[in-house]
Amino acid sequence: MKWQTHELYLRQILASMIGIPLLGKIWYVVPAGSSTSLYEDWVRNDLDIPAELIHPGNDGLANAYANAEAYRNDVICVFPGAYDLTASLDWTKDNTHLIGMGGPNTRADYSEKNVVVYTDTAAVDYTIHLTGNHCVFKNIGINNAGANAGNFAPLYVDGYGNWFENVGLIGNLVSQQLADPDCASLILGTNAHNCKFISCDIGEDCWGARSGANSGQLLIEGSQPNGLLFRDCMFRSRSETASCAMVATQDSGYIGRSWVFERCIFNNFFGTGAKPGTFCNQVFYITDDYYWPILLRDCAAFGYDRWTDESQALIYGTMPVADDGGGLGISLDETVAGGS
Repeated sequence: MKWQTHELYLRQILASMIGIPLLGKIWYVVPAGSSTSLYEDWVRNDLDIPAELIHPGNDGLANAYANAEAYRNDVICVFPGAYDLTASLDWTKDNTHLIGMGGPNTRADYSEKNVVVYTDTAAVDYTIHLTGNHCVFKNIGINNAGANAGNFAPLYVDGYGNWFENVGLIGNLVSQQLADPDCASLILGTNAHNCKFISCDIGEDCWGARSGANSGQLLIEGSQPNGLLFRDCMFRSRSETASCAMVATQDSGYIGRSWVFERCIFNNFFGTGAKPGTFCNQVFYITDDYYWPILLRDCAAFGYDRWTDESQALIYGTMPVADDGGGLGISLDETVAGGS
């Protein structure tokens, strides 16, 4: 009876978190039990969860995913820890969901673990390669720290209607990634239609300086994914290479219709120590031949000269003019700030 009581209560909580009233089977991923991780002992003994639903250790997520069923709203719950994958996890199953059990703050890399799935194995292209549709990812960090230019990103999205909330995405963690324009913290493919990113952190500004020309922390590699929404997201980067952008198209990538960035911050740290450096040229490097407009609603950028220098990119904004582009951060010296 103990497990049935706990399961009923947990289903109610998860249904409220995910926004789906009827869930399928629930799977549990925990770090291997130790003096600094008591979750495995707790779920096995205190909660009395059946052993076949519990998947411990670095292989736990892959094993739980292998057991989950598509089209059933199965949920994988991952408890706090840093889970090191040695191969890309191909997430192909529709209506399967990944929920971190460590709380909503995922602004941390795998060394500061809350709930983080990562790889530091060379040539693992994507930590998670998502082609499933209508999946929910919430309260989880995903990193890619492989020392290889083939470690492209923590997440590649090529499925439609997916929802990401409080998700931290960090690539470009080591020198090989930082120098390669094909590496990013999020890559979108052709089928990433109508995906929504809510209160997500994309990129970082501490591990090293990006130098790949015309690169981005967000890369669009597919052909015209439509309907992307980024709301209350923080994009972070460190670079003094003028041609480094934050959002970029690569190869045959094209921006699609109805892209909206709402209350997002694009923050590029520049300089070394106490010495300020040089702004990068533009937030958006969009060079495709399709003239789909991008709407910025109440957004701000710092560490960039302009929103875009590309004539093909149509950037529309609702921000008051802080600089000639609107919404670009400027230095508030004592005169501007009203000081004497």
